[in-house]
Amino acid sequence: MPKKHLPFYQIQDFNAQDQKEKYFYISTFADHLQEHLFIREPHKHNFFIILLITQGNGIHTIDFKTYKVKPNMVFFMVPGQVHSWELSEDADGFVIFFTPEFYLKEFPHRKLSNFPFFNALLHIPILFISPADESSLISIFQTLQMEQANQEIMRNEMLSCYLDVMLIQLTRIYKMQGKEIEVQAGEFSILQNFENLIEQHYKEHQPVSFYADKLHVTVKHLGEICKESLVKTSKELILERIVLEAQRLLVHSELTSSQIAAELGYFDNTYFFRFFKKHTGYTPEQFRNMNKAS
Repeated sequence: MPKKHLPFYQIQDFNAQDQKEKYFYISTFADHLQEHLFIREPHKHNFFIILLITQGNGIHTIDFKTYKVKPNMVFFMVPGQVHSWELSEDADGFVIFFTPEFYLKEFPHRKLSNFPFFNALLHIPILFISPADESSLISIFQTLQMEQANQEIMRNEMLSCYLDVMLIQLTRIYKMQGKEIEVQAGEFSILQNFENLIEQHYKEHQPVSFYADKLHVTVKHLGEICKESLVKTSKELILERIVLEAQRLLVHSELTSSQIAAELGYFDNTYFFRFFKKHTGYTPEQFRNMNKAS
């Protein structure tokens, strides 16, 4: 049977004995895996993650998408995503966790979603880097580690500044590889806000008109932005979020298919089953049975 509850970890759950900060965490990946064995199973977080892989291999599954793990890779995750991994014994690198509040305290004028790798609608959550870029990033990780270990005055402020340097450096690498989708500034902001609104309201509101009204644009204009930037319709983006939540609940909860349908605002079970199969190719129970081992 699916697990009774999907673990949802807060950053405090990863405090090692010498790690007292509630909002920022850094470790070598090998030490992190050894100290926190419970993280190998599927789980969620309430914080942002940057993971640099320097050695080892395996697979990393993020919301039912599986990525091969290799050296010279960086993974990015945002709060609420479900992930798990199967890694070789020699897996190593560096991992950083931080909450939005930690970063935004020093940089309140910034938006974390402005960093391309933290924008789920526009970008994939992985980055391949050169040995030279890896060396540069490792230097920043090591500086962060040293600062975290110190008890100097204004330590959190210094950590935030070095974290900002890390994010800027990663953004430069990302853009140098031509991964950036060309979106005008005003349209980029609309897409960001649309994504946030979907996250807040997808269970209660499916009509595109609801979101267009909130964004102060017409349904037609919102559709044109989505189609040009993402090659998807506004409606498809809303429905994709509903399907993802249905998948999460089917695999990581003990709710029945009918209960999941009601949870997502579908009170006609037959309609929900048809809807799910149309978008995944499987009935809810088929999907659950295929994925319950994970």
